[in-house]
Amino acid sequence: MAGMHRRTSHLHRATPNAHPQGHGIPAGRALGVTLIELIIVLAIVAVLLASAVPSFVRVLSNHRASTATNDLVHSIALARAEALKRSRRVYVAPLGAHWRDGWAVFVDRNDNRAYDPPKGGAGDEVIALHEPLPASIAITNSSGSRLEPFTDSGAPPRPYVLFDGSGYPRKRNGALSPGGLVVTDFTSSGSTIRTICLAASGRTRIVKDAAGCVGY
Repeated sequence: MAGMHRRTSHLHRATPNAHPQGHGIPAGRALGVTLIELIIVLAIVAVLLASAVPSFVRVLSNHRASTATNDLVHSIALARAEALKRSRRVYVAPLGAHWRDGWAVFVDRNDNRAYDPPKGGAGDEVIALHEPLPASIAITNSSGSRLEPFTDSGAPPRPYVLFDGSGYPRKRNGALSPGGLVVTDFTSSGSTIRTICLAASGRTRIVKDAAGCVGY
């Protein structure tokens, strides 16, 4: 019993120390702030947010431009690889009037420079399809013209990238067709630009501006 009494006494002595009380803090101020302090904090947060938003917008724009550029480069490389494998022409062309409408990699069976979905045994042989791009994206000619590149003089003119069976970029009339595509993401504060350069050899590279593809 004596031992139990000593242990009980020890526990009673430790209990007050488990929840130490603060010293020197006036009642009512331990957990509270004044209205002025709250206003100052909110003002600082507002300044930080105002400076961070433009940076966040640029990050998103850069991501959209890079994603669209990489996807189109991948499709161009796929078209070239399929042209070499099949020893015949393979196209990359928009699904609508513009590249941002999405595009198809396909064998153009009726040679109309546009993708015709397979239907009832007719239509083009599709290799790959890409969904539409965000509305903020535009893809235009690296020369600065609003007309999109790789566009022939057919009726109507249509943008496309075409590889022959040897893997060279060609116009529909057979002439070599090196050039470039400028991918631009527009925001309220500016734009982000990537340029896809396509060499006469069929190789591609990406430039992080609209300088063009001179010498490539």
